[in-house]
Amino acid sequence: MANAVVRFQREQQGRGPGDVRAHIVGALLVVRCTDILTATEARLSATEEGRRLVRSARQELHAISHGEMDGIITGLTHTAVLRSYYDVNVDAAEQVEVFVLKDNLEDAFRKRARDLAGRDD
Repeated sequence: MANAVVRFQREQQGRGPGDVRAHIVGALLVVRCTDILTATEARLSATEEGRRLVRSARQELHAISHGEMDGIITGLTHTAVLRSYYDVNVDAAEQVEVFVLKDNLEDAFRKRARDLAGRDD
């Protein structure tokens, strides 16, 4: 999932984040990206107005393209994304996105692991 986020952000921003961590918590997928700013955004973020501009631009881009990311997550998890939440912190050069999924992936992974452990191969 983290690799898919990196590919998507490279397509959208021209570069991917420095690091991406994806965590499954029940029916939530939490994705944290660090070192996200382009060189231009980093220069802009030197001023308060620049930080507001970067934050606004990233929020607008997310609003326009979140359906694509939801589709990618649905394809990878095989469950629908019901909602997603996004925030960006320009000072920390990081963003967090939380996907609310239809199914509890944590339970599904546990069941699959139990099923695999119980098979006689």
